[in-house]
Amino acid sequence: MLHLLFMDQKIQYLNQMIEIIDNKVTIFKKNKSKLPQAAYAAEKQVLTRTIQETIQLAEEIKPVPFSLINDLKALIKQL
Repeated sequence: MLHLLFMDQKIQYLNQMIEIIDNKVTIFKKNKSKLPQAAYAAEKQVLTRTIQETIQLAEEIKPVPFSLINDLKALIKQL
């Protein structure tokens, strides 16, 4: 029972992270041509780390959401 509760919390956290990533990436893509090079590199690094941490979280969920993980990996390449 405790394991299921913990898994539900991970799923809720994963959903929140996906929403944050979606919003941040949308803003980043819209503004990346206007950003100074240093700001662009820093923002890309933060987004990449956040996505990688979200992938790690997704890998802990059972059953593993492989399509979501693949989408997140593709998103990193699009940055």
